[in-house]
Amino acid sequence: MKKVFAFSLIFILVSSYAEAKLYITEPLLVPESPYAGMTFYVYKPYNMPKDWYITLDGYPVKKNYDGMWVYGTSEGPNLVPTNYVVGSIVPSMAGITKWISDAQVSELRKLPTEDMLAVQQRTFTRSQMAQGKKQSTYIPDWTFRYEFMSIGNWKGTVDRIGVLENPAVPVAWKGNTPKVVYVWTGNSWHQLNLKEGQRPVNALTRENSKIRKLLRQSDFHWYEQDVPILAQQAKTWGYYWLGVIHLGGINK
Repeated sequence: MKKVFAFSLIFILVSSYAEAKLYITEPLLVPESPYAGMTFYVYKPYNMPKDWYITLDGYPVKKNYDGMWVYGTSEGPNLVPTNYVVGSIVPSMAGITKWISDAQVSELRKLPTEDMLAVQQRTFTRSQMAQGKKQSTYIPDWTFRYEFMSIGNWKGTVDRIGVLENPAVPVAWKGNTPKVVYVWTGNSWHQLNLKEGQRPVNALTRENSKIRKLLRQSDFHWYEQDVPILAQQAKTWGYYWLGVIHLGGINK
């Protein structure tokens, strides 16, 4: 079960510029996520809509009905949740705007509890995305393969998709406690059956050697350029985008 620890602290940030005033209450630690070892804090400005928070870098986020922390985007005066899971993308590159100004973000980072708040937040920082480069002419072959693209119709068994960091390969499953995890092997979606209560990252760690063997047999290679394309495809399918998923201790 996911846990969120609340701290009964109130911060009042004031600068010489009126627009930089920011009243922050209830910093919350989110110690668990789809990524092994990822933790981050969210904050509640006094004027945020109900159930909405901001990240340390100022982006609106919300814990949705499925227990996933996702980024939000503005639609007029309202905030609407996206399918981008916190930590899976660089939000600015996905068209998500900050809820607070850069000046307010700077003030937020000057809090006296900065050491406590400056926790690791795993974000998608692949070189091409970080540098804002685009490969407009690159179209991966899997986008033309029915065997791969058919997963977009598996809404009964899939609602989120991402890419393993090592080995680099797409994976998908449904909900926080799935019974099945699907791994793309280059020819088909291989099914991993989970034990009762087993987390997807644990099952993927357990079967890592088998996954590598299947990839060698198909001579399949996943490239950095493929990741943002799959992220966009996930949005089209209506799936949560989990980003690049790290399996702790797997370095082969």
